[in-house]
Amino acid sequence: MIDPFLLAEAGGSAAVPIAILLVALVGFAIAYVVVGPGKRRGPKRHGDIPLAMRPYHSDEELETTGMTRAMAWGVALAVFASLFLPLYWLIEPTRINNAVDDFYEQDVAAGRTQYQNACASCHGTNLEGGSAPHPDPNVSAPWPAPALDNIVARYQDSEIVDDVENFIRLTLDYGRPGTPMQAFSTLSGGSLSDNQVDQLIAYILSVQTGELPEATSYVGASGEDVFANECARCHGQQAEGGVGPQLINVFERYAWTGEDDASLEEAREVIRHVLENGRDVPGKAPMPAFDQTLSADAIEAVIDHIESIQELGGPRFGQIGGDPQPPEADADGDTADGGEGEADEGTASGGTDIDSED
Repeated sequence: MIDPFLLAEAGGSAAVPIAILLVALVGFAIAYVVVGPGKRRGPKRHGDIPLAMRPYHSDEELETTGMTRAMAWGVALAVFASLFLPLYWLIEPTRINNAVDDFYEQDVAAGRTQYQNACASCHGTNLEGGSAPHPDPNVSAPWPAPALDNIVARYQDSEIVDDVENFIRLTLDYGRPGTPMQAFSTLSGGSLSDNQVDQLIAYILSVQTGELPEATSYVGASGEDVFANECARCHGQQAEGGVGPQLINVFERYAWTGEDDASLEEAREVIRHVLENGRDVPGKAPMPAFDQTLSADAIEAVIDHIESIQELGGPRFGQIGGDPQPPEADADGDTADGGEGEADEGTASGGTDIDSED
């Protein structure tokens, strides 16, 4: 079948094959009407006899006109097939591409509606960024929501994101625990089906500007000020941990002994690398890269501030949400679980090293 949409939209190289195909179809129709297979001349016979019981052509007719007619139709059909198949092969890619473009435009239009309903209140009506209420009711400061019209540019050279489209899909499907970003997919209890998530992604990717804001230098601000503005919402105002791990002894977790300058510089380099490139923590909110957000001087100021609050002898692991307290001992010195009252400092933080700190 010839797609009417193709006939209306086709042009250039597709016009000639379509014209030839139409001529072949018209010729085939005329031939069928004039000498259709099985036609018999003369008056109708045996009209009252069931078709399956009527006598067939005579031997003489089968060996003369019947055979000639069958052979003629064989040649006609062979010629038609030899024209139709190559022409269809030439036309079909154009039809498919037009259909794909049409479906894509429909997805983008539906995704625009999905975005305005689900995302615009935080990320802005034009994907320019905005804010959301802080998940901690005791904190009045809003939680920044990043711009989405440059998300491809922000992650195109990222070490933690190989596929930006998949990164967006995972964020929509599962949200970002500990942040205002909720899960929207029905598989995580949200309201959007897989198809609606695909439509939303199609819209976000269709409006990318590729423009990145100039990195903030925080001229005249201290490292503590930069930390409070850029890091505290995840790591806590005192670096005690929250969405991200506590940073009070992060240098020690990277082998700093407190006296060795070489190990101190190695720890600083690790923190610098994470600040510049981010870190992906499965099941947790990813650590964003700050190389395009903060200037080199601002990043150094943050590292200096983190170094200034370092303590030794802390937990081995960077526990999300801060380090748990040891179980309280009863009057006999036994813990609630029947163990001794002294907590093992090496295991107080749980047993999983996720280290997603700045």
